Amino acid sequence: MATARIASDVANIDRLLLERNAAWAQIITDKDPAYFPNLATSKQEPKVLWIGCADSRVPETTICNSSLGDIFTHRNIANLATPTDDSAQAVVQYALTLPVDYIIVVGHTHCGGIQAALSIAQGIQPPNIPKDSPVDRWLVPIVQLAKELGGWNVPPTEADFRRLAVENARRQVANLSKLAIVQDAPVHLRAWLFEIEKGRLVDVGV
Repeated sequence: MATARIASDVANIDRLLLERNAAWAQIITDKDPAYFPNLATSKQEPKVLWIGCADSRVPETTICNSSLGDIFTHRNIANLATPTDDSAQAVVQYALTLPVDYIIVVGHTHCGGIQAALSIAQGIQPPNIPKDSPVDRWLVPIVQLAKELGGWNVPPTEADFRRLAVENARRQVANLSKLAIVQDAPVHLRAWLFEIEKGRLVDVGV
C-alpha cells in the first residue's frame, strides 16, 4: 500500500519527514540491528550509475525497488550529462573508480524540463522560466536538440514530448560515450525511459 503523501500536511512537512525517517530506521533496525552499522563501515559497491531527472516522481531507489548502496546517483532537470557540466563529469569520474558496471541515463514521460524546452524551441517562452534565467540556460542543449530533430506538432502532443524525452536520453548517452574516461572503462551505457503513467522503465536503446 502506498504511503500517504506528505503534501497533505504542508505546514508540518519538515517534522513529518523527520518522523518518517525515524520510523523507517527503527523498522529496519528491529529486523536487523547490524544493518546500519554495517552499511556505515563497509565500502559502497554500487554496480550502476543512474543519471536521472530531479523530478520528485522518479526516485531511482523506489522505482527499482533497490536497497541503500545499490545505485550511485546523479539527478538534475531533464537528466542532462553535457560536456560542459563539471558536476555530471565529476560524478561519472568518481563512479568509475568505485567501479560501476553500467551508466544508465533515465528520462521520463510528463517531464517539465522536456515540455519547457520544446515550447522554447517553438518560440514560446514559458511564463515560469524567464529568458536567460538559470533554468532557461540549463535547457539550451534540449532546445537545440528539439530544433535539430524537427517534425513537431504545434502545439506539441504527448507523443512529441515522449519522443523528445527518448532522444534526449539517447543524446546524453552519446555525450558520455565520447568521454575518454568512459571509453577507457569496461562500462556499459544505456538509455531508459520511465513511464510515469505505468510505473514502468523501458529500454530505449542508444
